[in-house]
Amino acid sequence: MIEVKYGKRRVVSYRGNRTVVGGLTAKNKIDILLYISTEFANANSEEELFDRLLTICDEIFEVDNVTLRTWDGTNLRPTRFMTETEPPRRALTEGEGYSGQVVATRTSQLIPDLTRHPELTDDGETTQCVVVVPILYKDSLLGTISIEKDIPHFYKEDDLEILESMSSQLGLAMNEVRLIEGLIDAQKRINDDLKMGRIVQGQIIQSEIQPWNSIHFGSYYEPMVEVSGDYFDVIRKGNSVSILAADVSGHGVSAALVTVTIHHEFRRCVDAGMGLPEIMEELGESIRPKLPAETYFTVQLIRIYADHSYSFVNGGHNHLIKYVKSSNTFEQIDAPGIPLGIMQARREDYPEVFGKLNPGDILVTYTDGMTEQRNEEGEEAGLERLLYWLHEQNAALSETGKNYQVGELCNAVVDRWKAFVGNVPRGDDVNIVMTMCNPNLPMAQESYREARKALKAGNNNRAFTHGSKAYSFEPSLHDNLLLLARLYYREQDYASTARYLEEYIETSGESGAQTLYMLGNVYYKSGEVTKAKREFKRALVIDHAFADASLMLARCYLKLKQTPKAVRILGQAIKSNPGNEQIKAALASVESQAGSES
Repeated sequence: MIEVKYGKRRVVSYRGNRTVVGGLTAKNKIDILLYISTEFANANSEEELFDRLLTICDEIFEVDNVTLRTWDGTNLRPTRFMTETEPPRRALTEGEGYSGQVVATRTSQLIPDLTRHPELTDDGETTQCVVVVPILYKDSLLGTISIEKDIPHFYKEDDLEILESMSSQLGLAMNEVRLIEGLIDAQKRINDDLKMGRIVQGQIIQSEIQPWNSIHFGSYYEPMVEVSGDYFDVIRKGNSVSILAADVSGHGVSAALVTVTIHHEFRRCVDAGMGLPEIMEELGESIRPKLPAETYFTVQLIRIYADHSYSFVNGGHNHLIKYVKSSNTFEQIDAPGIPLGIMQARREDYPEVFGKLNPGDILVTYTDGMTEQRNEEGEEAGLERLLYWLHEQNAALSETGKNYQVGELCNAVVDRWKAFVGNVPRGDDVNIVMTMCNPNLPMAQESYREARKALKAGNNNRAFTHGSKAYSFEPSLHDNLLLLARLYYREQDYASTARYLEEYIETSGESGAQTLYMLGNVYYKSGEVTKAKREFKRALVIDHAFADASLMLARCYLKLKQTPKAVRILGQAIKSNPGNEQIKAALASVESQAGSES
């Protein structure tokens, strides 16, 4: 049960209007959204997910009924509801009834009084107030949720916003549950469902990894069958990027199921700000109870920081290979730690090894399929041969006199491997990931330093020249992206400012409240109010007490002639910032404006 206390709402007449008294406070809403996220994340099947949906709606909205409908491409079918109605729930076509209208428009609806819209109900229906929202995943419609009350004017915009947030999380949860259930079904019908599993797993395997703060990536992934027990992931989070390589024992669907779990648990741990040994413990202890009999997995974790130092932990995986450009040598780095899933995992059993990536240095992580694959003569590729290919292909690319991309080295080594093994059937899944510090980094950093000096001296033209030069050497250098955004902001070129801020957010993974507020402010100044509103909302989701974001969001609503929403957001901001005189003055002004308009 949700630990939210609030007074029961009721509908009263006030000055000739129907008004709702009671309901949710701003703090209630935050608690509710966290509660919804937790409940949906813990559901292991669609049936369990839908049960939780009905329970949550009943707890939050004081409903008389809840109806979940799923879309099959032609009809909107009633899948779950709290109570059967008279007349009974029936399938709807697009545009039919209030739920069908939501399907047709893909937009939510709050209808305060259905007696004024008899065309939207069947004869005999008692529902008089309804909120209906679509369930979407990316661009796909999954269905609709409606909360229904036999009292007109019962629901408010607050209820619509909460139900929209719930629907968004439900769409994600339905997709995740279907992924896992799809993989489980694959075990029962291997021939047909392995192809589906390949598509599903392809959604969590990154096909292209964008640079992060002058760190570039190359990768190759090849499952032995349709689905794989090998897995890798790269997560950027502000001042660091975290890299995982995993190899699950066994092959096929059962191993692929484990990689899906590793994917979700790893991302949860990184989002929670855990250190590498702590992530190892959490991965081991959260996944071990779910593993099939005699299944385990090896894991290698690397975290690279903004100054290009790195830390590394190993859970029974292969050695980490490091190319040191200054000495033109390949080193093998290991750290103690047993595979996960065999026994209890403790963070102290996975000590960190630390190092530094200098320009041109490369880290290589790989799985056994790369070295243990045999050719037609029965020879294994072997680690020594892999190191030889790395050294030889690196030398060949370096002899061109140009700084190559690490993806080129990865492709060249994989080509050598493929030529060696020929057409021999694969004996294991194959995965290799290379991480390189851009050799051009010193030139980019020097140009950036010159740009900073010029900016400090007030010479914007020179700052532009050096900042642009730094960008040409390394487009993903975070400090330089922020500097260029600042320069264009001074010139009131808001489109270019937004471009560099967007690149910064994308390449860094930094989506904190202040950064999103900055981007929203730039959109607002450029006249893109809808985009600005989106960023201010995202900032407030992260920090609901962010006063400046609340003020700017209210401005957006006023620009869009949505004065009641501006009043509401400022009212919420007052609760979080009771002593803020600027918000008080803004709220008084907007309320006065709303009064004069009415």
